[in-house]
Amino acid sequence: MSNLPQLDFIAGLQKTSNPILTRLLQFISDSITFFSFGIPIILLILGERGTEKKKSRLSFLYVALSIGLAGLVSYTCKKLTSIPRPYEVDVRIAQWSVGGGYSFPSGHTTEAFASAIALIFLFKNWKMALPVLTWASLVAFSRIYLGVHYPFDILGGILIGLTVSYGMQLIFKSKTEIFSN
Repeated sequence: MSNLPQLDFIAGLQKTSNPILTRLLQFISDSITFFSFGIPIILLILGERGTEKKKSRLSFLYVALSIGLAGLVSYTCKKLTSIPRPYEVDVRIAQWSVGGGYSFPSGHTTEAFASAIALIFLFKNWKMALPVLTWASLVAFSRIYLGVHYPFDILGGILIGLTVSYGMQLIFKSKTEIFSN
């Protein structure tokens, strides 16, 4: 399968770039570090100060395992597929962000969607769904715009993040009470 349509899309997208948008999307892309590490830790710290410490620890474990396992699946897929990044195969595409290793799937997108879906399942607050899914979608878009991923990589990352968080939710729901009212 040819990546030419995807490369054309990325090159066209980068033609519309401007320095402010580029910096903003770099910031959004980099925010994954906070969400991957910070959110589970914040859940643990806040919970330790509350009355339901066991539930807090299980919530921390659920979110951390969802993100960590999704990241591991993503890393394994990268090693198995060995697909080069867009900027490595097309001179029209600039690399505006760090992208180590192979392209498929997007690790940033995987972790962003694993985080978002885990938080939505955990808090069952549908008002939270729109902001966290918007953030995850912006992370995904940023990876294409910044020249480090194909659109197909993003789709793979979304599917892995969603599937792993959902799977972890099913496991935790059957073994613990963190998802009970």
